[in-house]
Parts: sequence; structure tokens; C-alpha cells
Amino acid sequence: MTDAEIITAFHVMWDNFPEPVTITQRNREMVAVNKVGEQLGLKAGVKCSSIGKPEDHKGCLCNRAIDTQQTVAVTYEGPMGKTFGYWMPIPEKPEWVIHFGVGRTYTYEEFKR
Repeated sequence: MTDAEIITAFHVMWDNFPEPVTITQRNREMVAVNKVGEQLGLKAGVKCSSIGKPEDHKGCLCNRAIDTQQTVAVTYEGPMGKTFGYWMPIPEKPEWVIHFGVGRTYTYEEFKR
């Protein structure tokens, strides 16, 4: 797949996800950002590590995901409670990961039955 095809597929899959999602490369530049991420001010071409406070990025597992080519995750207390962060490698582009969290900006209570 070309970079453009990967980015197109990313938007098809992630633009309606209720949390911010990015494609981030090893140097921390965001290659693509879903709609929620854009609404929150994230932009392709910007380094994610430049957003917020430096300590916000201490638990970053981007390099581990890239080096092992395995999805890695972390659990932490976020603004809305327990949050799960993920870095998923993109096999066709080994220096890129899909990065997102669950529970950071969206409450899932309405999905409970």
C-alpha cells in the first residue's frame, strides 16, 4: 500500500471513532488525525510530543510498538477515570503506528444496557 492508501484506509476506519486517533511515526510526527482529533486541535505534520506538558508523554510506548511490531497498551487514570492507551503498528509501514486511547475524552456509560 502507498502512504496515501494507508491514510485513506485510516480515515475510513477511524473518522467516526469517538476518541482522537492518529497515525504517528517514530519521530512523533502525526501523519493523519481522525475527525475527533482534528476537533480537539490535533494536526497532521505536528509532533504529538509538542502537545500538552512533557510529563504527559512519559508513558509513550510508540518506539516499543515499532521495535517489536506488536500492539502495546497502557492503563492510567485520565480526566474521566480509567483510560487505556494503545499503539498499534501498521505492517505495511513499519515506522508508523495507530495511536488512540479509550476513556480519555468520551464516556461510554450510554452503551451499557
